[in-house]
Amino acid sequence: FVYIKGVRLDYISNPFGGIFLFHNYCGFIVGLIVVVTNAIQAAHKFGCWNGLCKYYRLETAELCIEEAVRPNRDGDRLVNRTAEDLRKDLTPHIVTGLQRAQLALALQGRVDLDDGERDLLSLANSFKGQAWWLCGPDKATLRAMSILRLLDQMCSLQLLARHSGVRVRSWEDQYTEDWLKKKRTLLLLGEELI
Repeated sequence: FVYIKGVRLDYISNPFGGIFLFHNYCGFIVGLIVVVTNAIQAAHKFGCWNGLCKYYRLETAELCIEEAVRPNRDGDRLVNRTAEDLRKDLTPHIVTGLQRAQLALALQGRVDLDDGERDLLSLANSFKGQAWWLCGPDKATLRAMSILRLLDQMCSLQLLARHSGVRVRSWEDQYTEDWLKKKRTLLLLGEELI
């Protein structure tokens, strides 16, 4: 951490040069935000989706949108919206076979990802030279980001909501900044087997 004008700021190195500074309490994040299916679902569930859409440039893989609106066996959807509605709120990307192959080569089969996670990580892994953050509160995603040496580019839904001005009273554990910090630390220490 560093102090600037008496305010403690944490920092992480930016793989594209320089560093990102962010305040522990307000969660200052710049760049685009890449969201996985369960982050899309949770943002709707906790009522912070509209705030996130107004404040951030949200992007995702097309498959994540399909997963979010696809009915399950009982006819329930993760998000009660149409795919067209979601596409208005965020930028979807169609992931290529080459992007998937590059991710598969980098991960070497060490992580079991579902199709949405795989496509989202393939997309994020292709953002060379851009500032981006991934919101994907899932252990497999965390493990993959660790293997890719991109773990510091993970952000919690709680942090994103707080910075966008949305207050949520109660979060499920996996969407909190504390959970993400704990898992990140355990992975860095080699103590978290996922």
